[in-house]
This record gives sequence, structure tokens and C-alpha cells, in this order.
Amino acid sequence: MLLLLFLLLSLVHLNDSSPPPQPVTCTNETSDCTISNAYGAFPDSSICHAANVTYPSTEQELIAAVAAAVAAKRKVKASTSGMVIADLIRVAGEAELSLPHTPYWYGLTIGGVLATGAHGSSLWGKGGAVHEYVVGLRIVTPAPPSQGFAMVRELNAGHPDLDAAKVSLGVLGVISQVTLALQPLFKRSVTFVDRDESDLPAKVTVWGHLYEFGDIKWLPQERKVVYRKDDRVGVSSPGNGLRDSPIFRALPTSTIVAARAEAERLEKNGTDGERCQAQRQLAATEEKEAYGFTNDGVNFTGYPVVGLQHLMQASGSCIHSPEDGLQTSCTWDPRIHGLFNYNSGFSVPLSMAAAFIADVQRLRDLSPAAFCALYSSAGMYMRNSAFEGAIAKYPGAAKFREVKNRYDPDGIFSSEWSDQVLGIKGRPSIVTKRCAIDGLCVCSDDSHCAPELGYFCRPGKVYKQARVCAFEGVTSSS
Repeated sequence: MLLLLFLLLSLVHLNDSSPPPQPVTCTNETSDCTISNAYGAFPDSSICHAANVTYPSTEQELIAAVAAAVAAKRKVKASTSGMVIADLIRVAGEAELSLPHTPYWYGLTIGGVLATGAHGSSLWGKGGAVHEYVVGLRIVTPAPPSQGFAMVRELNAGHPDLDAAKVSLGVLGVISQVTLALQPLFKRSVTFVDRDESDLPAKVTVWGHLYEFGDIKWLPQERKVVYRKDDRVGVSSPGNGLRDSPIFRALPTSTIVAARAEAERLEKNGTDGERCQAQRQLAATEEKEAYGFTNDGVNFTGYPVVGLQHLMQASGSCIHSPEDGLQTSCTWDPRIHGLFNYNSGFSVPLSMAAAFIADVQRLRDLSPAAFCALYSSAGMYMRNSAFEGAIAKYPGAAKFREVKNRYDPDGIFSSEWSDQVLGIKGRPSIVTKRCAIDGLCVCSDDSHCAPELGYFCRPGKVYKQARVCAFEGVTSSS
């Protein structure tokens, strides 16, 4: 039986907002519960149940909850663990301090950010990962009966276990307090520049060294690159800029539903030309809206956009939108027939980035229209196939498992999935019908794709040893 710890430690509830819904619903107040994610569905379509949920609001209540679960040998998961990034950077800004890096979406909790290694964009200093700025934390872990079944471990800078704890994956215990190294308040200056892709392989290895927060958006189907010049400037620099990314704004629900219907139409009956035109229109709209940046919080009048760090580093205004009975919502709200975000991101070492770009260009040249294709039915993040064999690439994996075994020897905070990802037992791939199209496996049979939708398992176009779900259209036999 699973016990869910729904942490209220330093958590500010966002009651006055249509989206998103609470991740936990229970039929009997705090029992017989179902846990979901932001999309309302997990990659393998499984339903996550918890026998009970508890709401500790102090560290002592958290210790008691963990102790009770350990004594009963019940599995535990922590949800919504701690202060939301939006509130953290706001409070820091009010104190004239800045957290240098966060993900672009500020609706995450600090516990979730650390557990998943979430990051911003930077090659400077310690890099863009939030956990690099953790200088101490307190974590509640299982303990032997002689110590009351739960204990608080305080890990300060220099502690040998701190590196493991600040990227805990949620399998070491429950973090109750985090100390972050903040910096004096500063502003950022942002300018977007469009160029063709001719010098992209050369630019990609140096751009991040030229601008502290710089990033690159490549549109292969358009042979176009959008470079972001993004640097810190003095706090006295003129400008009251604000970032409010279009993808994180509340939109009329009718607009979102219509966009989903159009995506499904293009997927089923659209031509290559229509799909490419839809992609071009989306890119043009983003450019016209300055990618969500305004010079004064309302209007965009031109580059550069200069504003305080906490107003420029992340956004997510849809979580603060007024309750209106779902007349408006976040685009991914599971309560409406809206959009899934297909997160197909992966990591490439900077030393191999130029070669990777060349490979993608070759692939694009072989089938240009393929870069405009849409697949709208099951886009998720945390895709299992991405974790296959990944643990072997981390030289500190054995050390992490050693810390895990000391902190939670009975696996109270572990799951079948976490054991698979950490290389303890089993493999993260799930081989079943449509598993490859859902990102759960690498296909070896057409059934692993979606033949009824025209997707079949085929060799890669550049690397023939690869196996991918390729769109060939629906045939009468399928």
C-alpha cells in the first residue's frame, strides 16, 4: 500500500486559479486516492493509487508521517514538495537577491526541481542546474526502531552525502529544508536574432560561452536559427521587462480545444504542405509576440528587453489566472480536450553538437516534410526508452546507490521504476503494443508503433541500425 506525503512545508496554495487541478484526488477525504501528473496521464497509461495521503505542515509532522510509514513498512511518495519556484524567486527579488538559474516554467516546487535535476540555460560558472546552488539541506529518512523509525539528516556544504541528496530522485527520503546560495539582485538584457543555419555547427559550440544565459532555437524545416543574446546587466540599468511565455499563459478553453481538433485533423488528413504551413505560422506568431517578453510588463516596443532577474528568468502566469469555471485554462489541463506537450528533448555533449546538427540536416534533406509532421495523441515527458542504459553513463552512480542503501535500506521511497532506472533491478523499457510511439521502448515490431495510424517500425534513415516509428500512411490492410 502506498502512502502519499502531500507536503505543505513552505507551500503556497494557488487556490484562485482554474489550472492546473490538484495532482491528488481521494474518494474518502484522505484515503483511497489517485495520483496524476500535470498531463493527467502517465506514459504507460497506468493509474497510480495511494491508500492514504497525509498533509504534514511542519518538520515534526513530517517526521511522524515518515516514521509511521516505516514502522508499517509502507511505500511512500512525496508530492508537491515545498515552495513553488514562482514564490521563491519573487521573495528573493523582494529581498534584493537573485537565484541565478531556474527552469523556464516556474510552476515547479523546489523539491521537484532538485529531485529531477531541472535546470536553466548556462555554461558559465557552475552551469544552469538549480542543484548546483544548494549549499545545505535537511532530509527526513527512515531510521531503525531504536531511533524512532525516522530521523532528520542535516547536510551542509562539504558533507560527503550532499551531492547525492540534492539530486535525490525522491528515493532517499523527504527534503524538509533547502539552503540556496543566492546572488545580489541583477537585471538581464535579452535580444533575439534570426539567422540562417549555415554557420550553426560552428556557432553552437561557442554561443553559450558568449552569453551567460544564451540559448539557441533551431527550426530545421525553415533552415532558420533564433539566437538569444541574454546577459546580466547592472540593477540600475533602465528597463522594466517581463517574461510571460505564450505556452505558459491561460488561454480561452475554446481556443485550446479548437487547436487540438486542428492538430488531430492535420495528423489524420492533412497534407505535408498544410503541416509545414502550421509550423511556420506557429513560429511566426512566437516571433511576433517577442517570445513572451515585454519592455514594461504589457507592451513590446523593441530589443533589448531589460528587466529584473526574477521577472525575466521564468514564467507561468496560467497558474495564477482567476477561477472562471474553466473558461480559460493552461493548454495542457487534463480536464479539457486540450494539447499534450510532446517533450522529445535529449542531451548531446557539447563536443558532439556540431556532428549531431550535421546528422539532423542530413535527415532533414532526405525528408524535409517529416519535420512538419504532427503526432498529437500521447506526448509525455519522462519517457522510459530514454532511460535504457542511462545509469551506466554516470560515474557517480555507484556512490548514489550506496547513499540510497544507507538512507533507505528497505526501499520505502523506491519503486519498481526507480529501481529499473538506477540499474538495481529490471529495465525501464516496457515492451507492449504501441510502446515505441509512446516512448516506452525501441520498436522491433510494427505493433510497437501505431500501424492503424500509419506508423510502422522501420530502420533509421541516417543510421540504418536504428529502429524508429516512421509514418507511411494508413493502408487498407491496417
